[in-house]
Amino acid sequence: MEHIKWVLLRLKTYWLFILLSLLGSILEASGTAGVSLLIKSLVDKVFMLREGGQLVPLVLELMAFVLLSQLGNFSTEFFSSLYTERELKRLREEAFLRLLKADYSALSRVSAGELAGRVLSDLSLYRNLIGAYAVKLIREPFMVLFLVGVLLYRDWLLTLSLGVLTPVLILAVRYFGGKRGKHIKRAQEGQAHVADRLYSSFTGFESIRSFNAQDRFLKLFSELSALLYRASLKSQVYFALNSVFNYSFGYMVVAFVILYGGYRTAQGSLTPGDFISYITALVFLQKPLTELQKGFVEVRSSLPVIKRIRELLSLEEERSGSMELKTFNFLSVENLRVCVSGKEIIKNLSFTVRRGEKLGIMGDTGSGKSTLLKTLAGFFDYEGSVSVDGMELRDIRKESLRDHFLYLPQEPLILPGSVRANLLMAKEPASDEELLKALRLAGCDFIESLEQEVSWRGLSGGERQRLALARVFLKPAEVLMLDEATSALDAKKEQEVLKNLFEAFKDKTFLVVAHRFSNLLLCDRVLVLRDGTLAFEGKPKEAIDFFLQSP
Repeated sequence: MEHIKWVLLRLKTYWLFILLSLLGSILEASGTAGVSLLIKSLVDKVFMLREGGQLVPLVLELMAFVLLSQLGNFSTEFFSSLYTERELKRLREEAFLRLLKADYSALSRVSAGELAGRVLSDLSLYRNLIGAYAVKLIREPFMVLFLVGVLLYRDWLLTLSLGVLTPVLILAVRYFGGKRGKHIKRAQEGQAHVADRLYSSFTGFESIRSFNAQDRFLKLFSELSALLYRASLKSQVYFALNSVFNYSFGYMVVAFVILYGGYRTAQGSLTPGDFISYITALVFLQKPLTELQKGFVEVRSSLPVIKRIRELLSLEEERSGSMELKTFNFLSVENLRVCVSGKEIIKNLSFTVRRGEKLGIMGDTGSGKSTLLKTLAGFFDYEGSVSVDGMELRDIRKESLRDHFLYLPQEPLILPGSVRANLLMAKEPASDEELLKALRLAGCDFIESLEQEVSWRGLSGGERQRLALARVFLKPAEVLMLDEATSALDAKKEQEVLKNLFEAFKDKTFLVVAHRFSNLLLCDRVLVLRDGTLAFEGKPKEAIDFFLQSP
């Protein structure tokens, strides 16, 4: 019930559209009920008493009720679509904003495929819930109410006797809704796993083919696909069984009414017009009653999806301080300890960095180099002290920190689109001259124009890194943290780009994680990390010798 309240509170914003949709439902129900009432006069007066003069007026009245019904139907569909699409637009933007602002540690625990699945697949089901299913719950109650009114007016005793069947429909809602909801949840989770497997396959198909691992990946994908198949099939089976139950139950009721009504008509206690009018209303009632029951089943089965969406919208937001960082002069790290996913990565690390210094960081794979830079960029929580000009890093507002501290990872972000769009994320607005200069300094000789279309797969590793480095030349940061940011460049191009960086930002501070000794020799001082601790600190050549002699 809590999830339904959450949906209703969100839809409260669109009360006017929902009200207009309700008015449309009333018009549609009125028109349909009018048709069933008019049938009596048409049968008794025209067909039984042969009053030919009544034929044209009755047909015109019949057409008027039909038009009224269709006008109501259009109004319901139009205004329901209006609030549905507005809510979907709003929810998509809220979900994307939550992902952008989510805590880095929380995001790193969820795969890219699952996040994409929640944003796309879950929201698609949410659209069905507030659109198709909610429309049924708006429209069909009025249709049922008006048609039941006609049935009571024609034969109240028979209608009340049919009311004892209501508990059967309620039990069907509980049973089919619960079963379908369980398998919909499994299907959504299965889709997320399939999306994640597809994503990893598309981004690494060179490795898959190089190791001739196609059969293994096909087997893994087939297993996930089979789980998704079973969950989806069971969900559809219960949906089909619900439909079979509804229509079978409905036709049994109609058969009973025909039997009972036919007997009373034969006895003369019911006119043919009354009987046909009752049957017409009952046949008209079957569809809205069935759709209403389906609507309740689908709403009940959609509860797991609402829960998943609410979990996405309640992702922990990145914590931020309130202090403003005006400039940078000195960084002091004391007894730093960082844990990621419950594992201690950095242990009691201490060092200092002054403005304008170039600090190299080296160490074995997994020694904590990248974690250190990400911590200084404000992505990870930490214990100990990280002081920036006397202010604790965790107390600095994140946006202010990142205006001065720029972190560039080894795997850069490449937006599918133009080169211009990729560069403007660093500085907007920026003139063409500024953008072209940044491309030149980053060695992007593969770029022909700012409007050239690029994508992650369309560029080599070195080209991706150079395009990402071009952004650095557009952002005047005080501290530049390069995490193997030139590892995919050839030695000559790497030295050229690093020389341009150091010249363009000669009074700035650099923290450079690198495995190539040539890069470390350009630094003033080098830290050697081992198992998350500081093993050595000194001049570049001394640090390299220590690293090579270490076991």
